[in-house]
Formats: sequence, C-alpha cells, structure tokens
Amino acid sequence: PLLTHIITHLLSVGVEHIIINGYHAIEPLKNYMKDIQKLYPSCRFTLSEETELLETGGGAIKTLDYLDTEMPFYMINGDAFWINPPTSNSLKLMASAWESNENDILLLLQMTNTMNLTGSIGDYTINDNKAIRSIEKKGSHMFTGIRICNPNILKNYKCEKFSFLKIMDDVQSNAKLGGLNHTGEWYHISTPSDLDEVNHKFFGKTS
Repeated sequence: PLLTHIITHLLSVGVEHIIINGYHAIEPLKNYMKDIQKLYPSCRFTLSEETELLETGGGAIKTLDYLDTEMPFYMINGDAFWINPPTSNSLKLMASAWESNENDILLLLQMTNTMNLTGSIGDYTINDNKAIRSIEKKGSHMFTGIRICNPNILKNYKCEKFSFLKIMDDVQSNAKLGGLNHTGEWYHISTPSDLDEVNHKFFGKTS
C-alpha cells in the first residue's frame, strides 16, 4: 500500500507519531491501522476520522486536535511515491533546509523534465529557495505533495471543507513558502494507468 511506503519513509527519519486522515473506505482503513500499529509498535498511529469530507485544508485543520503545536511537522499526500537520492534521504534534506524564521511551509518540488514515467504539471518554480506557484502551469517544477509545516499557521483557518492550496497561497503572499528541489525520483500517481506504470517499473506487475 502507498500508505506503508509513506510510513516507512517517515519511520526512517525517526518520526514517532503519525496521523492519518480518513473519510473514504473508513473501515478498511481502520483495519489497516490496527495491522500497521502491530507491525511498528514503537510508533503511535492516530486516525483523524472525518464525518464529512473536509478536503486537504479542513482535514489538516482537524489534525490540530492531535498535533504537537510546538513542532513543525511533515504533511504528505496519500498518493506520494518517491525514491530517495542515491546518497541521502529526502525527508532529512527537507528537515535540514527548514528555516523557522524563513518558512511557514517548505515544499518538496520535482523538476518536470525528470518525470518521464508519469505525467507532469509545472505548477511551481523555485526562486532563491522560495516556491512560486505558476497559475499558467508553466513552471519548472511540480509539487510532490510532500511538505513541512509550521502548525501555528493552521490556527488562522476554520475546520471546514477547503483546499490546502489556499493556505499555501496565503503563505506565499507572506514570502514564507519555501521550495526545495528534489534530486531523487517522484511519481505523480493520479490515475489507474499511472499506478500501473509505477507498479510495472518497480514490482514487475500491474494492479
């Protein structure tokens, strides 16, 4: 499962508490979390269950009930599949690049010209370590769905249905949206064909 892939990455950098948002297929997710908790007993897994769909923005706000609001945290989309650079770790590189005085959010961005397997959208560029959204989708990079956030920025929003993109745009308007170029591999899995391509490349099979 993609969740296991993400969890394995997080555990590799010492994360001890993982919060998973859930709305669709909630019962299978609950069963999965029971199994993953047994597999990794040293990590605490929390389900942030939504009774109504809150999307990425409202879902993030709801996690304030469970977050340590004194510490920045990784926020990762559930469809993120990435490979670390050969001699480093993507999440460690993000932690090293995080500057609390400079960033409220730090985005991990993939150069579109490195994405030959799944499709790419140039939704961001990087300028002096800042991420700038390209409204025309003509940027040099694509957002990987992997970021570090300052939890204090979430306190300014209501727990209601909206896209986290609004928060990212607001942070950019305050010159606090950082961007880090990812030198490893990342795949944009948004369709069944994307999933088949990635499955075939890494596991020799299709879904």
